Amino acid sequence: MRKSILISFLLAISACANLPAQTFSLITGREPITSLDGLWRFHTGDNPAWASPTFDDSEWPLLRSDESWTKQGYPDYGGYAWYRFTIQVPDGSKPLALLLPTIYTGYQVYAGGKLIESAGSTAPSLAPIFARDPRVFPLPPGNPGPSPVHVAIRVWEYQPIASWVGGGTLTAGSAAGDPALLAHRRETMLAQQNQALENIYAYGLLAAVVGITILGLFLLRRTEREYLWFSILLLVGAVHAALDIAGWNSVRFLLFRLADEVLAAVGMLAAMAFFVAVLKARRSIWWRMAFAAASLSPISVALYYLQWGPVGFSYALQLFLLLPAYVWIITALSIASAKGNVAARLLLAPAALLYGYNTFVSVVSISWELGWQRWTRSPDVAILQHPFPLRASELISNLFVLALLMFLVRRFSLARQEEERLAGEFEAAKSVQSLLIPIAPPATPGFAVESVYLPAQEVGGDFFQVLPGDDGSLLIIVGDVSGKGLQAAMTVSAIVGALRDSPERRPAQVLAHLNRVLCGQIGGFVTCSATLITEDGAITIASAGHLPPYRNGEELPVPSGLPLGMLAEASYEETKFELAPADRLTFVSDGVVEARDAKGELLGFERMATLTSKSATEIAEAAQRWGQQDDITVVAVTRVAKEKSTAAGLATLISVPSAPMP
Repeated sequence: MRKSILISFLLAISACANLPAQTFSLITGREPITSLDGLWRFHTGDNPAWASPTFDDSEWPLLRSDESWTKQGYPDYGGYAWYRFTIQVPDGSKPLALLLPTIYTGYQVYAGGKLIESAGSTAPSLAPIFARDPRVFPLPPGNPGPSPVHVAIRVWEYQPIASWVGGGTLTAGSAAGDPALLAHRRETMLAQQNQALENIYAYGLLAAVVGITILGLFLLRRTEREYLWFSILLLVGAVHAALDIAGWNSVRFLLFRLADEVLAAVGMLAAMAFFVAVLKARRSIWWRMAFAAASLSPISVALYYLQWGPVGFSYALQLFLLLPAYVWIITALSIASAKGNVAARLLLAPAALLYGYNTFVSVVSISWELGWQRWTRSPDVAILQHPFPLRASELISNLFVLALLMFLVRRFSLARQEEERLAGEFEAAKSVQSLLIPIAPPATPGFAVESVYLPAQEVGGDFFQVLPGDDGSLLIIVGDVSGKGLQAAMTVSAIVGALRDSPERRPAQVLAHLNRVLCGQIGGFVTCSATLITEDGAITIASAGHLPPYRNGEELPVPSGLPLGMLAEASYEETKFELAPADRLTFVSDGVVEARDAKGELLGFERMATLTSKSATEIAEAAQRWGQQDDITVVAVTRVAKEKSTAAGLATLISVPSAPMP
């Protein structure tokens, strides 16, 4: 069967060689234009003499002008080749033109042996410029009356394109005649090409607008990086659409392919980062290998440049490097779906459809381009033609992006609901904390107490309690919970509750009691200082890792014990001092000494020592101006001489409510 087909083809070629040269006439019917679709003389190679009107081309075979030479017995041929035909015109003195549709890669048009114009790259190049769009060429005027015009077209074909879309003429539409009518026909052809790009225009515009919007959401929510990766995915799609609209004839083909493959790689990397963020998956060795392979996929364009075989080799290498990323995404979504992950279940179907379809299309196209099969082409068929053309690949890509967009909209809505819930809890915690640290002070006979509390956020992790005793003593608790926000505030509430429920006033026992309450109940730790001042000025201090107080500007040497909540059986050492009348004892949290200015310099202990002569309010405001980074707490106790005490034995307690950071 194959032998008979081959013999028939050779007989047809032999018969064509004996036919007269193909002639197209503008005389018959007196039409202003005539179609040139038909049989043209063809020969591979290059010879300047083939442009001459007197050259005898009768031995050349005839090829159809509406199909590539690849389909007509010259598979994968790249390089120079010539076409020749003749046009009979009624009056050579009138202006005439020639319309040629798509011819890859570059070509020169000769009429009457003279070069008229060139299009694309006509000399061998590793990075050619393509002549993709139809063009109109003016024919030189001839003699009055009927006369022949001999046309020769010298084509240089980029070999990778010859093995991909075919060499030489590819479509019907060649014509000759009135220049104005041919120019109008060319505009019609271009309009048809642009119509095929309408959905690409629409997608590119939509992807750019939505991508910029999603990027704005990321700038508002920088911790949620899935918005960043999705915006990059959309913006890459917008740039890709712009590249497709610009076309091969606007840039060198090699740069076009490089940009195309770089964009494909960036989009794939953004997709991998997106799914890692959404699934909260670990970046395993398999993920890193797939990520690295996708990063290297643009190197496949080197096969174009070096022309190491058919174009299918380059696409095969690109698919080989992108396939691990496809497999990782689908596998990760499948595993997460099996574990009940709602996000994975929503995204598995569109991701599997997109990446599975891309792989199938690539395999079919590569196998066709490499000649492994010729019975089918790419399954990327047109689904719609009206009101706009739509191909299967474009529909699947749009569905994938739409699914991701709907997922993020749902995620954003749920996040807003959670934020509103947390805002309500923060407000409730703030109200509870304000009750735990009341503005109205208790009576402290024999002592003047000042206090300031400035949380860095809505609620803070610092705490203090001033607890006067029936015997005239004063118990002062100052502490700091590790961490910030709602969890720290809840820990503060538990601490204050434990203090108020315990009758113990000895500092070491107070800390031991708090340690037992907190151990195993909190994730972090708590630093705390407990100080008991008797009526006669005796001071007993125990510390659980908290800053020691200052007496008249000098830091007291208090041993630092283990913070609360770390070891259930921890014990705490007590240290004794004296507080004479008019002496001042100042307690601060680390938010004061660790205040940091714009240059990164800490307020520090030395500056803190100089500030202790000032009021608690002045100390707190100085730390805040320096640069508040954490909660600020200042408690200052001054022993008042008995003769200066009021009859009611009331002390002054100044409490400043919370204020935002400057």
